[in-house]
Amino acid sequence: MKYLKQHSKLLKPTVLALAIIAVFASAAFSPLEPAMVVVIDAGHGGKDPGNLGTGRYSLTEKDVTLDVSNKLAAYIREKMPDVKVILTRKDDSFPKLTSRVNIANNAEADVFISIHCDAFAKSSASGCGTYVMGMHKSEQSLKSAMMENASIYKEDNYEEDYAGFDPNDPDTYIALSLRQNVFLDNSLQLGSMIQSQFRDRVGRKDRGVRQAGYYVISFTSMPSVLVELGFLTNPEEEDFLQGEKGRDYMASALFRAFRDYRDLQIHEDHVDKNKPQTTDNVVFKVQIATSPTELAKTDPIFRGLQNVDMYLSSGQFKYTTGMFGIAEEAHALKNKLRKQGFTGAFVAAFIDGKRVPMTNINSEK
Repeated sequence: MKYLKQHSKLLKPTVLALAIIAVFASAAFSPLEPAMVVVIDAGHGGKDPGNLGTGRYSLTEKDVTLDVSNKLAAYIREKMPDVKVILTRKDDSFPKLTSRVNIANNAEADVFISIHCDAFAKSSASGCGTYVMGMHKSEQSLKSAMMENASIYKEDNYEEDYAGFDPNDPDTYIALSLRQNVFLDNSLQLGSMIQSQFRDRVGRKDRGVRQAGYYVISFTSMPSVLVELGFLTNPEEEDFLQGEKGRDYMASALFRAFRDYRDLQIHEDHVDKNKPQTTDNVVFKVQIATSPTELAKTDPIFRGLQNVDMYLSSGQFKYTTGMFGIAEEAHALKNKLRKQGFTGAFVAAFIDGKRVPMTNINSEK
């Protein structure tokens, strides 16, 4: 006690210094806001096994999708710590389709990836495909959407939760395809990257990126894709997906595609901070909407905006506003529009009326 009294004057500054260090250490190691949020959705689950494949294995679609989803989540968490990963299910549970959508929307996710396995009456059907929201261009796309959306019937109170949405009614999909999706461009971009990885790095048959009326990618408010890893009704593909190595390959392919997509988004965001970009014949516009059908300029989706222009690309009607000779001014409008509710708005460059990649624009005059 005597020692403490004698050295109290020395102890107080020391304690104060330690407290200051602790405060700075706490601030230094406090968690940062994630650079991106991704929601990974393992299709089916619980009482909904998904498709049963050839029947040669005990594992069904729900087991394969869960394992690939968990592997993908582990890859992202390990190699991209600045990305927040949310799983719609971590075990053999059965979230409603509405719950999966709400998880993504409530988290204000930047990307939604739903993972599934395909099935077909003929065992010869094979390959990997990625779907984005839109009008199905083939009978097979319609049937696939109907089959996946049929999970609704396994939910309690589905008639109340999905009033007006009947997975077996083709008219439902006509109405669904007309839903506005300002994130279609980015969804197509991510889908293309996924298919490239499946084809070039894993050696799987490429069935391409298609549009179809899957519920979970039609009601999410961010770039969204539904991935079919392969056909469990095809014996060779079933063997591949039932193996630990095959599932790991598919998860790593999805990781690489997501990583490349994220890197591209960061590059495009970085353009905002660069010096103004100008050329003699380039103009910059802000794209605000994409639709499979032509919209009237007075459509409510435009929220009363004036000077809305339209151009056609890949069979889609795409709408822009503003026209600038300097990219920095277009980015300022983009940021303003995002605050007004156009959350998917982005800057696009045009030369002689044709859209060109932003990366092709020289930053020098």
